[in-house]
Amino acid sequence: MKTSRLLRFAFVLIAVTLVSSLSAPGAAGQTPAPADPIPPDPAVITGTLDNGLRYFVRENNEPENRAELRLVVNAGSILEDEDQLGLAHFVEHMAFNGTENFEKQALVDYLESIGMQFGPDINAYTSFDETVYMLQVPMDDPEMLVTAFRILEDWAQGVLFDPEEVDKERGVVIEEWRGRRGAGARIQDQQFPVLFQGSLYAERLPIGKTEILETAPAERLRSFYEDWYRPDLMAIIAVGDFDGAVIEATIRERFGGLTGPAEPRPRIAAEVPIDHPPLVTIVTDPEAQGSQVGVLYKQPPAPRGTIGDFRRGLVEGLYSGMLNARLNELRLQADPPFMFSFSGQGQFARGVDAYQLVALVAEGGIERGLEALLTEAERVVQNGFTASELEREKTNTRRGYERRLAERENQESASLASRYIQVFLQGSAYPSLETQMELVDAFLPGITLEETNGIAQAWLAEQGRVVLASAPAKEGLEPPAEEDLLNVFAAVGGREVEAYEDEAADAPLLPVAPDGMPVASEEVLDEVGVTIWTLENGVRVVLKPTDFKDDEILFSATSPGGTSTVSDDLFRRVSFALNVVGQSGVGDFDQTALGKKLAGKAVRVSPSVGSLSEGLGGSASPQDVETAFQLMYLYFSAPRRDETMFEAMKAQQMAVLANVGANPNFVFSDTISATMSQGHPRVLRLSQLASNLEEADLDAAYDLYRDRFADASDFTFYFTGAFDLATMRPLVEQYLGALPNLGRVEDWRDLGIDPPAGTIETTVYKGLEPQSRTQIIFAGEAAYSLEESNAISAMADVLDIRLREILREDMGGTYGVGVRGSLSYRPDEEYRFTISFGSDPERAEELSDAVFEEIERLKAEGPDAETVDKVRETQRRTKETNLQENRYWLSQLASFERAGRDLNGIPSYEWIERWTAEQVREAAVRYLRTDQYARFVLLPEQKVP
Repeated sequence: MKTSRLLRFAFVLIAVTLVSSLSAPGAAGQTPAPADPIPPDPAVITGTLDNGLRYFVRENNEPENRAELRLVVNAGSILEDEDQLGLAHFVEHMAFNGTENFEKQALVDYLESIGMQFGPDINAYTSFDETVYMLQVPMDDPEMLVTAFRILEDWAQGVLFDPEEVDKERGVVIEEWRGRRGAGARIQDQQFPVLFQGSLYAERLPIGKTEILETAPAERLRSFYEDWYRPDLMAIIAVGDFDGAVIEATIRERFGGLTGPAEPRPRIAAEVPIDHPPLVTIVTDPEAQGSQVGVLYKQPPAPRGTIGDFRRGLVEGLYSGMLNARLNELRLQADPPFMFSFSGQGQFARGVDAYQLVALVAEGGIERGLEALLTEAERVVQNGFTASELEREKTNTRRGYERRLAERENQESASLASRYIQVFLQGSAYPSLETQMELVDAFLPGITLEETNGIAQAWLAEQGRVVLASAPAKEGLEPPAEEDLLNVFAAVGGREVEAYEDEAADAPLLPVAPDGMPVASEEVLDEVGVTIWTLENGVRVVLKPTDFKDDEILFSATSPGGTSTVSDDLFRRVSFALNVVGQSGVGDFDQTALGKKLAGKAVRVSPSVGSLSEGLGGSASPQDVETAFQLMYLYFSAPRRDETMFEAMKAQQMAVLANVGANPNFVFSDTISATMSQGHPRVLRLSQLASNLEEADLDAAYDLYRDRFADASDFTFYFTGAFDLATMRPLVEQYLGALPNLGRVEDWRDLGIDPPAGTIETTVYKGLEPQSRTQIIFAGEAAYSLEESNAISAMADVLDIRLREILREDMGGTYGVGVRGSLSYRPDEEYRFTISFGSDPERAEELSDAVFEEIERLKAEGPDAETVDKVRETQRRTKETNLQENRYWLSQLASFERAGRDLNGIPSYEWIERWTAEQVREAAVRYLRTDQYARFVLLPEQKVP
């Protein structure tokens, strides 16, 4: 057999080029050598205590008045003994169930009392190699920070492992395992032994084995904790709105006394073989939602700490960016070889990197999808990229760094903390954004096509390659054999591939600048810094300049009507195709051409037609905001009717729908939706989607889109972010002022989608795993008022805490409970209150009974004072951070106006302070009625009586 270029081990020595062209600016005019380390960010305070514990401290005030704290333990499931499988993760759970300073649930109770939520603000995770504990705490009371560090100290060496608490938590851990089961987990169970062949990673999944989770005594958990929770394997990370020197001193004082075992166990590094011959795994599952194929090329770990490594990373990023752009073009063909594809390289496991080519494909399309992936990689091997592709990707790359530099004062503390976690665990470099920009400017212009073209040869090695394919197991669908997939490699590598032609439009985005109309009237709301303009064509523009982000402008637009204005028959024919029109580009530019045209610009505009309104949304950098206005104008005046896009998206959607009915959760949700809408024709069933897709009418959708955007006189545009009014006014007048005014008066239409009356009990039998889901919905008519809306929201927060305490902490019956409540005023006045949880099928009824018992208690007694205080403080803290977010202001401006409320009320805390425990109790009586609810339970198929 002819040796394939794809199969040859052909690493290219790019290092020679790196050395010869390196010329980064250095301190005092010196030019650093490739081997020089990347200088660390001077804003980060680092150190190592005598006991080995490391720390990373960074002052950062985004968000204001918050600190992000992390305890990082360089120990995970890979270090478990044979009788400890799953106990690294179990230990993490026990850290929230009793420590030296916080008995049982006192730790979570305290954090909730200061407004932090279990999940978003208080959390932890366990992986193969590490365990990380995460806290966000307010900074307005010094005692809160003291207590937060006491919690980290307790997690480090003060977890108690009370046998009673261990037994209670078993159920929670097992429910977490249960919730993760399904087609994906079963496919993973078969792929991991091949993917990690010869490595402990194949045998040490963090979730562990249920037989050990159910029986392991507390002492066995304590043994893992004492072996591996020790200072030489730990780091403290603190990022936030504080004095860094004070925090460093606190860390040294509180954690300097931690000690490790006299004879510590060696911290092993589990090896993953990379020198094996090619491997193939093909897995089918009856509940798999679709088919996919991927090729993973294992690699030795690439160093990432030097100047030369940084430049190599730029080369690799350019290669992946250009190849992904080509793959995306294939996805948009009328008969695409895949629905989604990805090319990328990074760390695979500790000590191993990998390059991946992955595609989601239609049923029966695994070989075709694999061929398309390999062909595009081979196209680069044989012909390389084009100069125009490289320049465009360089432009995009530099723009990305430029934007990050512009936002250097607004980096999120949580994001920075995550970065320093990897610095500790992986030894990653952490240069400042200024240093990164300097290196990019020094290196990016000199990177050549020869370098980027050589990446494909370097990465597409036969040795260490693993092919992974999965598909639904169903009658009439025969998966390919291993030989079939190997033949694809041979076929692609054995033929000549045509060079790629880069078709980039040189025409201007907007050929003729429109003549607009001026602002006719202006209203200024000084209290909230909002200005409202009404243009002569009737368009309203609401603007809120902010200083939250230096490189962010967000916007949206809305007009009443949407698809509610059309008949049920027309809706059925256009519901899918309307999305196509919105994604087909504008004017002479299809989506691919538009993406190329916008290279280097940070701008996004997306039109949509919803059920009650039409509009658009998007974002832009301040320097690209005029382009955003041009796109808005074009989405009104020059939308595209793109048959190719229609066929591409139709093929993708058909592939998604082909096996969606095999997924138990989809079937369950479909049943709930159909029942709660009483089978309304606007609420489509899974069984109807495929036939409706066949009836999709692009012409009708295009006509409806044009109609919905034909009259801008009833549109309101909202802008928040980094702009000034003087800059925005001429753009608003020119582009929004040029939008059409037909003077139509219209509104949305109530389609009569109402919940059923009375009580409904529905059980869905679907699924292979021993899983159950329960959803209890209270819904019906209600008179809307702001007071009632706030009471329902507070009631949802109260029950969320109480049901977590009861169902999870006390009963050990679920991993989590979701509670949502709302009162709507359009299309009509209704309430909806939903409680959902997963569980063992044998306990579903028991847990439902507990939910209703708590509801009755709430009706009789109202919430206790402690829970009320927790909810109110959480609402305050959430509001505090929300008011510093452009996205929050954008949504609130629109929702306040839609409800006819005074915009000056957006920053008010009045509703948070005003609701009472008695109002919550009354709301429970009024809305949580036992004569007006629906309960849905999902049970596995084998439970059919």
